[in-house]
Amino acid sequence: MIMKMQILAAAAVATVLPFASQAATVTTGLNSDLETLRPTDSYAETWSTNGNTYAISTISFTVNGTGALAATDIPNVYVSVDGKETEYNNWTVVPFGSQTIGYLFLEGFTTSSDFTITMDYKSGSTVLLATYAFTAEEVPLPAVPVPAAGILLVSALAGLGAAAKRRRNKA
Repeated sequence: MIMKMQILAAAAVATVLPFASQAATVTTGLNSDLETLRPTDSYAETWSTNGNTYAISTISFTVNGTGALAATDIPNVYVSVDGKETEYNNWTVVPFGSQTIGYLFLEGFTTSSDFTITMDYKSGSTVLLATYAFTAEEVPLPAVPVPAAGILLVSALAGLGAAAKRRRNKA
C-alpha cells in the first residue's frame, strides 16, 4: 500500500513539473537531440564533459511545426557555459505550405565544464518538433616540449650536485 502511494505521489509530481530536464554525455563526433516542444513548457538538457576538454562546433537547431502559429511560436534558446547564460532567438523561418521550419545556428565554444541547452517555449501555442546537433572534438592536453624538459632535468641535476658538494665541503 505504501509503495503504491509513493508511486502515485511521484507520478503526480512528474505531471505538475513544467520543466523537462535531461542529461547526456558529450562524445567525440556527432551529438544531437530530438524533442517535442509542447506549449507553455521548457526543455533543458545538460551535457556532461566528464572533466574532458571539448571543442564544440556550431550548434545547429531546427524546429518544425504545422499551421500559421508555428511561424511565430519559435522558442527562445539559452546556452549556459561556465556559469554564463546566453539567450538566442535569431531564427530564420521558412514556410512550406502548412509546414513551417525554423533554423538557428549558435557559435561554438571550448569547455571542460558541463553545459546546458534550454529551449523556452512558455509562450508557445502549437506543438513543435525540435532538433539540435553539434560535433565535439576532444582537445589534447598541451605537451611539455622536449627541450624544456631537458633544461628542467639538467637544472635539477645541477642543483643536486651543488647540494652534494656543499655537504662534502662541510664534512
